[in-house]
Amino acid sequence: MTVPDPAHPFDQEPAVPAIPTVLPDAAAVGTAVAEIVADALAASPGRPFLLGCPSGRSLESTYRALAAQVTARRLDLGDLVVVLMDEYLVEGSDGFERVDPALSHSCVGYGRREIVAPLAAAAAAIGVRGPAGLWAPDPRAPGTYDDQIEAAGGLDLFLLASGASDGHIALNQPGTARSSRTHVVQLGEATRRDNMATFPDLTTLDAVPTHGVTVGISTIVDQSRAVVMVLTGSEKATACTRIVAATGYDPQWPSTAFAECANAQLFTDRAAAGDPDKGR
Repeated sequence: MTVPDPAHPFDQEPAVPAIPTVLPDAAAVGTAVAEIVADALAASPGRPFLLGCPSGRSLESTYRALAAQVTARRLDLGDLVVVLMDEYLVEGSDGFERVDPALSHSCVGYGRREIVAPLAAAAAAIGVRGPAGLWAPDPRAPGTYDDQIEAAGGLDLFLLASGASDGHIALNQPGTARSSRTHVVQLGEATRRDNMATFPDLTTLDAVPTHGVTVGISTIVDQSRAVVMVLTGSEKATACTRIVAATGYDPQWPSTAFAECANAQLFTDRAAAGDPDKGR
């Protein structure tokens, strides 16, 4: 487990699962979470700042709002490393390899287009440095990803999302062990169907890759100083209920890993919370 850095702006004591902060809509959630990321970046102690990032719909408003924060606060991003959670795989001649990053469902492609490029453009417009790098797990040597993260000092902040129908986090499937590190995984039908709604080129279930490489539950929980879980839309209501009720990791709903994370915050919109008066 990563030793917390005393210069880091987050509290260092492990936190119990948070009462959700419920905001009106996904845009409001994105703005609030982007401010948390911007605050952490501004207070970074001058070493690589590792930001764990999912691809897909849940964090889209956060990434847009973060680019706006760069402009408004003149944030230098020269220490920012975007650490992707996962990637889809295809079977090559000598094993699995990442899908072509030009495809819309490539997580690496998403990271380049939707996270790094807008941040780099915002930074260039105000004359400061853009992100230092984009990392993704290698299916040929997945365990080295955890080593790479640990060698850099661990993840300063991990942004998280949950699958709607099976609670997958990154591409961790129901039944994933708490001790799991970055690994290649066969994807269940529920995860594959969830992701059909995210990527426009996946028009049939047969088009969705059957395998991926993903950070493990231990990677998320044990390598992160702080996490923020984002749940938006009525389809995430079950995930919200399961995560709020969790007192520890339930392998049958992997996103309950949130309950074991240090400095954990949960942000939802009203649709995901189910009740506009729930939370604070």
